[in-house]
Amino acid sequence: MKAKILVVDDERDICKALEFLLTSEGYAVTVSYSGEDAIEKLKKEHFDVVLSDLKMDKTDGIAVLEKTKELSSDTAVVIMTAFASVESAVATMKKGASDYIVKPFLNEEIKITVRRVLEQKRLVAENIALRQQLSQRMGCLDFVATSEAMLRIVDTLEKVIPTKSNILILGESGTGKGLVAEMVHCNSPRRDKPFISINCSAIPEGLLESELFGYKKGAFTGAVADKNGLITIADQGTLFLDEIGDMPTNLQAKLLKVLESSEVTPLGDTRSRIVDVRLVTATNQNLEQKIAERVFREDLYYRLSVIEVSIPPLRERKEDIPMLVNHFLKRYSGENKKPVRGFDCDAMGILMRYAWPGNVRELRNVVERAVVLCAKDMITIEELPEKLTKYAGPAQGQPETSSLRLSLSGYEKTLIQNVYRAQNCNKEETAKVLGVDLATLYRKMKKYGIEE
Repeated sequence: MKAKILVVDDERDICKALEFLLTSEGYAVTVSYSGEDAIEKLKKEHFDVVLSDLKMDKTDGIAVLEKTKELSSDTAVVIMTAFASVESAVATMKKGASDYIVKPFLNEEIKITVRRVLEQKRLVAENIALRQQLSQRMGCLDFVATSEAMLRIVDTLEKVIPTKSNILILGESGTGKGLVAEMVHCNSPRRDKPFISINCSAIPEGLLESELFGYKKGAFTGAVADKNGLITIADQGTLFLDEIGDMPTNLQAKLLKVLESSEVTPLGDTRSRIVDVRLVTATNQNLEQKIAERVFREDLYYRLSVIEVSIPPLRERKEDIPMLVNHFLKRYSGENKKPVRGFDCDAMGILMRYAWPGNVRELRNVVERAVVLCAKDMITIEELPEKLTKYAGPAQGQPETSSLRLSLSGYEKTLIQNVYRAQNCNKEETAKVLGVDLATLYRKMKKYGIEE
């Protein structure tokens, strides 16, 4: 999206020259031949940069600077003047000017100055994003899966990630909806732009509105300065709204308007701003039922669910458990500097039989706890929580020891088959993913009759 620049000078030739120069640089340029006209334009439209002459009749550059900062604190102002002096430079910088140019100026100087202030704005916006986003992990975590259900989801995401389509992620709590949202962003063309994440159920309604849409100074008691909303901060990037089913209906209407118009209006402001945001939402609720109950807007649902991804609970994809366990084991043994090699047969059998009502989140916590408690190099039943040993129980129809071996063998075969298929029958890559040497993989494949 082109940066918008307002050029203000009572000398028409200078305005025309700057308009031609900056337009040729790819900017969207508007000109004003007086300070009064510039202020009127600022009231109606948002600009990224104001390039204003200092000395003008009636309303001078200082007045334009002050009004610009009052109307839009994040707009950069560059002052131009033929009356260069240390005093005037200091005065404009103290009042919030981003830079200062002396007439007569070179075209290259103008281009460099504008590029510099726009880069400063970008860096400031990214810094604000890092501080304001309420739930953001550093970097993108590995997506660990081998089950057919999860691999189908990956296939779907590979097709839609490069697009701008909105994505709705469904699934029980703890299934990894936030991780999928982060994976979408980190593999998309927007990966270098902000990823903003907010949980709609964790923030009171009044605060949620101001967090999302921002507000103008004086919009309400306590609004002592302008604040950009998370939608604006996510411009060019991805906005992840978790637990969208808990969003109040009045905010649903405002969000729908943003999706339809690509414009956001802060609280207390009369001017809207154009935004380009990829929206990813998630919920563990039945939105169609909430639509029937008239607590969720049907038109918003269709806007959000252009692409709908449903993550199955862990109990329905238990073939993912060994790989997930290995992933978390490596992480937490490294973090705790403990040489834990793995779970013994009995402990792994319990992990495979347990129902995991808390899904992947619960599994991760169990592995971390086991690593912390483990005093040897293998985790045993002793390091597992009582609820796992109590509710997992032996497999039906077989003595416990026999069933453990059969169960683990079955899951091991399925795991190897799925990983082998996912790696396009590449044995070296399969062994690497499974964390075994190539000789072990050959032996296991022969044991289970997996065709090469």
